[in-house]
Amino acid sequence: MSSLLENHLINLSLKQKMTVDRHTCWETLSCAKVLCPVHGKPEANCWLIPQTQCSNFIFHDLFEKISSCLSCSFFKATGGHHKSRNWNQFIAEQLRSYNVNALERIYQKEESFIEILNRIPDGLFTTDKEWRITYFNPAAEKITGFSAYDAVGMYCKDVFKNSICESDCALKRAVEEGHDIHNREYKITNIDGIKVPIICSTSAFMDRSGRITGGLEIFKDMSELKRLQEEVAQRERRYRRIFEGSHDIIYTTNQAGKILDMNPAGIQALGYSNKKEIIAELPASHMYRNPEDRNKFLSEINRNGSVKDYEADFIRRNDTPLHVLISSRRYENLETGDIEYEGIIKDITRRKEAEEAIKERNRELSILNSVAVAVNDKMDLDHVLGVTLKDVLRVLRLKRGAIFLIARDKKNVWLQVKSDLPSPDRRNRVIFKDNLLEKHLLTQASLLTPMPSFPSFYARYRSNNGKTVPWLSCFLITFKGRGVGFFGFDIPDSRVLNRHEVHLMGSLGNFLGGTVENAQLMKMINQHRGELRQLTGKLFQSQEEERRRIARELHDEAGQSLTAIKLGLDRLEERHGEKDTHLKSEIDEIRKMLKRTSSEIRHISYHLHPTLLVDLGLEPALNLYFKEIETHSNLDVEFSMIGFDHRLGTDMETIFYRFSQETLTNTLKHSGAENFRLSIIKSYPRIIFLAEDDGVGFDTQIAGKDKRSLGLVGMRERASHVGGTFQLRSQPGRGTRIRIQIPFTEVPDAD
Repeated sequence: MSSLLENHLINLSLKQKMTVDRHTCWETLSCAKVLCPVHGKPEANCWLIPQTQCSNFIFHDLFEKISSCLSCSFFKATGGHHKSRNWNQFIAEQLRSYNVNALERIYQKEESFIEILNRIPDGLFTTDKEWRITYFNPAAEKITGFSAYDAVGMYCKDVFKNSICESDCALKRAVEEGHDIHNREYKITNIDGIKVPIICSTSAFMDRSGRITGGLEIFKDMSELKRLQEEVAQRERRYRRIFEGSHDIIYTTNQAGKILDMNPAGIQALGYSNKKEIIAELPASHMYRNPEDRNKFLSEINRNGSVKDYEADFIRRNDTPLHVLISSRRYENLETGDIEYEGIIKDITRRKEAEEAIKERNRELSILNSVAVAVNDKMDLDHVLGVTLKDVLRVLRLKRGAIFLIARDKKNVWLQVKSDLPSPDRRNRVIFKDNLLEKHLLTQASLLTPMPSFPSFYARYRSNNGKTVPWLSCFLITFKGRGVGFFGFDIPDSRVLNRHEVHLMGSLGNFLGGTVENAQLMKMINQHRGELRQLTGKLFQSQEEERRRIARELHDEAGQSLTAIKLGLDRLEERHGEKDTHLKSEIDEIRKMLKRTSSEIRHISYHLHPTLLVDLGLEPALNLYFKEIETHSNLDVEFSMIGFDHRLGTDMETIFYRFSQETLTNTLKHSGAENFRLSIIKSYPRIIFLAEDDGVGFDTQIAGKDKRSLGLVGMRERASHVGGTFQLRSQPGRGTRIRIQIPFTEVPDAD
């Protein structure tokens, strides 16, 4: 029974038969199979098209469905309407047409296959059963250097030129083992004699009976891959060399804190013996002295993707600190998808220690500088010790402390300055915890061996409220082997001074000892200087009083005596002068001597205490004095007083009068000057005395070694006594200049 559909078995009308050459089967038979490959196509010979749906079965070619086509009314009508009117010839033409189409399709497939083989990037060749090459693609030409024209017909071993082709041929092994050989690596020699690494896969072709008909070999040039692998290997070796040889810590961790890798420097720095031990025992958070610091680090690196020179404090296995700088980056592991961190950790512990040492040294120098500044500012012991104590407490980060001084001659110790400690009682007695030390420090003959720092000791005192302060940690202050004092600090039990702080106290104690000693000496010098100034003042006062007394006695007593002598001579002349001419001549001569003596006495009395100075003031007295000097010498004197609208005090006028006397006397005696100029200038709040001459001058370096300097010393002392300054400038051949400045206070008028 035919498998054709019923509409393909109907008898066609004459009209339909006459138009089969202009209509297709689906039009003639009114076929509704729209999915049929012929449906909707004009001028299609359905019997030549495979997989049509005109039957209950799907046939793939003409030879399978020819029996069904012979029963088809459309096929028979088409054959009957053929130009040859010969059924057999029609069948033959259809078979020939089908074969031509089939061959064309096969050839097209073969061409497409060859084109594909030519385009693949891997080398490929086929062989016959004797292993002669039958096909050689362009990639194989490029890899081996042989052209396809030359390679076809050659044995594959002659193209590859590898000894393994003789001893262990891949095609022969594939035949022996009965399966394909994949990814076999070896080197071939190309046409230029260059070794080329390849990876090869081989298959043997067999017919249905199992006989070898040929083979297929696909190979890939591995030169670039090998180069990249070698480069990767070199980089790996280089990285490993850096990783293993670096003195810095190189590490890898994941987000959970597990250490994935660490180099030997890191293992050693953290105090572990091997990598397995550190990976098994040490989470990343335990490397930090404060585990919370790792969370801060993760927050920073997760926010920015990387960190550079992130400073952190680690802790070693033996609990010693490790100061580090971390430079790290965050990345995603492509294999696991986990977030990981890798980076370099630099150990800066020594640098930190050096920085701390420098800071300690700077703090030490800052204190010493503060002491030096305080000493230069004013040599007041309480001020110097107060500044020192304040700075030491600041550097040591303490709140309470004091400085005590030692007086060996009095065998006494007392509190000199304090900070935030109670005041001592009226006895101000210091109690030592070590009685032997107290005895040694207060003994006059005991000396200490100089040391950079001395051991600390304890002392305390009773406060003015009757309570005893806690034991103070004390550090000695020494000078030339003698203890001159000590620091006392209230240090909490939880606080221990480090090595640098102890060294600071030793240095400061040695430095401050000389300052304390010098301050005490300066205090004594100032005290003696004050006493000397008082004595000098009394001496000047006594001198002026003695001058006034002598002047008064010369004026009163000596003047009266000379007057009496003159009167006696007058009486003697009245009685005997006319009788004795020789006697009269003697009397006249004596009278002249009396006159000269009286004049000299008045002159001496005036110089000792000029009455004009008291009666009229400084300017008239000096004008008269200089006029007398000009009269009796060749010196030209220029004198002026500027800015005075009323008289100075008696003592001040006397001082400037004596200055004028002394400078002019030195000019007359020693300078040989022709001109002398003196100016007294009132320039509030001081009076300036300025005297200069054009004499021979002298070397001021040798002043004090000759007689002229005694007067200069007296002027300097007199100026110093009233709080003034004395300046002397002179050079041989360039005259002399004296400048004195005396402070004064305006005294308001009486009205």
